Amino acid sequence: MQIIITGRKVQVPDDVRAAVERKIGALDRFVGGLDRAEVVFREEKNPRITEREQVEVTLLGHGHHVRASVAGVDQHQAVDLAVGKLGKQLRKLKTRVVRRHRPNLHRDEAHHPLARLENDLVNGAAAAEPAAGAEDPEWMPRIVRRKTFDLELMDPAEAVTRMQLLDHDFFLFVNADTSKPSVVYLRSDGDAGLIEIDA
Repeated sequence: MQIIITGRKVQVPDDVRAAVERKIGALDRFVGGLDRAEVVFREEKNPRITEREQVEVTLLGHGHHVRASVAGVDQHQAVDLAVGKLGKQLRKLKTRVVRRHRPNLHRDEAHHPLARLENDLVNGAAAAEPAAGAEDPEWMPRIVRRKTFDLELMDPAEAVTRMQLLDHDFFLFVNADTSKPSVVYLRSDGDAGLIEIDA
């Protein structure tokens, strides 16, 4: 697997680079077809935020995009949190692929190679908590980024899978059942919702 490590206005020391190559590279042994990993380090400039070291990892290959974005108190912790998150996402992906091709196969999750990998690499690292938001009641978020992309034709279940693999709260697509632009989104209860757009 090709691993591209970038620091956006931040230095990435050699020991962190070595940890990234070892831990992210190990994911390739358990999920075949991962061609490339893009790892981007950033630093939050807000001094009120304690977990300032941010890392975003995107795994690409076999038509899949798996992404994790986390923050930690240092770069090593951020890498460990990202590996833990990616391990969970890859286990979900592997389970879906296996069930699609062998629907009657049941696996013991505790003995699954990805479960062992996640435990070995992360050593019990806790999931990252969201960054603290602004406390001012007058505060309104600004649009700071714009994206343009082509909507793909798929069924809602595939859209939910894509949403989870990208680690997003929503996903835009064209519903194969209705041919309408649609959105799946993550609800606060953990389930997904579907919005169909009448254009």
